[in-house]
Amino acid sequence: MKIKQIELFPIRMKPVKADWGSSQVAHIPGMATVILRITTDSGVVGLGEAASGPAYFNQTLGSLLDWLRNYSKALYDCNPLDIANAHRIMDRVSGEFPTGCQPARAGIDLALYDIIGKVQGRPVYEILGGAYQTSFDMLTNLYESTPESKAAASKKFVREGFKGLKIKIGAKTREMGVNVESLKWETAKLMAALEAVPDDIQIDADPNQSWRSPKIVVTVLENILNKKFYPNLSIEQPLHHLDLIGHKFIRDALHIPVILDEAVVSPQAMLQIVMQGAADRIVLKFNRVGGLFLAKKIATICETANVGISLDTMPFTKLGDTAACHLAATLREPYPVDAEGHLWFEDTPFIGGLTIKNGRASINDAPGFGVELDEDKLMAMRISHDEW
Repeated sequence: MKIKQIELFPIRMKPVKADWGSSQVAHIPGMATVILRITTDSGVVGLGEAASGPAYFNQTLGSLLDWLRNYSKALYDCNPLDIANAHRIMDRVSGEFPTGCQPARAGIDLALYDIIGKVQGRPVYEILGGAYQTSFDMLTNLYESTPESKAAASKKFVREGFKGLKIKIGAKTREMGVNVESLKWETAKLMAALEAVPDDIQIDADPNQSWRSPKIVVTVLENILNKKFYPNLSIEQPLHHLDLIGHKFIRDALHIPVILDEAVVSPQAMLQIVMQGAADRIVLKFNRVGGLFLAKKIATICETANVGISLDTMPFTKLGDTAACHLAATLREPYPVDAEGHLWFEDTPFIGGLTIKNGRASINDAPGFGVELDEDKLMAMRISHDEW
């Protein structure tokens, strides 16, 4: 079997309008992603998604498409069933771990896994090693700008069945710098969420690298925890993603878990995190590390070192969120999965895939990812060449 065609479809996704205060999508303008369709000489077709965002991966739609075109040329006539060799070929194009190419590499990776699943008549999670579970508790991100709206949003999602909330507490510190006023405001939002929900709801406080100093992080959180201990609270990536020593200091000083997100860029980076003792848990984004093939290597390191794993949306279309759930299925103890990013947008060009009900995401045993393209929606959402 050989790869004979890789088609690229850049699409525009329009955010939904929320009817309750500030929402997850308030910070997102229309986002773009690239849908891939790989066709083989036997007629088997695999679908993938290269999702990115300029503010997060420093990558434009044009650069994403450039990487995908270069990979496509290199992979022509290659065996789509040999994932390891496909990544070796992509290494020759871009090098092994440059972060700017990883979302494009991940898109190819997804489509190849989809092909393997269809050829073998098995879901992707079986190709990855098998499933511990196929239904998952869910997490959502909350970006509300006031304590009152943060509390209201927290209660809303708990009523809907969500078991995890990521509380964004970095807007003021990014805007105003780290000072008494900005920290008091961010702390008030966190406290509002903590007090609004029962302590069996996972609360991940996320300053998005903006709190700068490990001693400041410890001082602020000690002030909270000295008044009342919150067993459901964790702190996520408060410092620069390269500051593993600083995160180790926080982990040693506090009695709550430390999560690293942006620091997790490769299996080699994960090994350094473990060696430094810098994290109790990580956020694993398969598109940031180059696909499911490399994400599984990171997961193996984590499970060997007893480091927890959370999976995060990009946000994706329904395909990307379905792929995240297939990866989650292979984890022994997955934390609540963030797989509702596709619901942030008005439409998706896919039929099938994961289902969401009462705060839980589920996948089935259909071959590959179990999704098909809706050609009409794909064409309606497609971005013309002159737009990028």
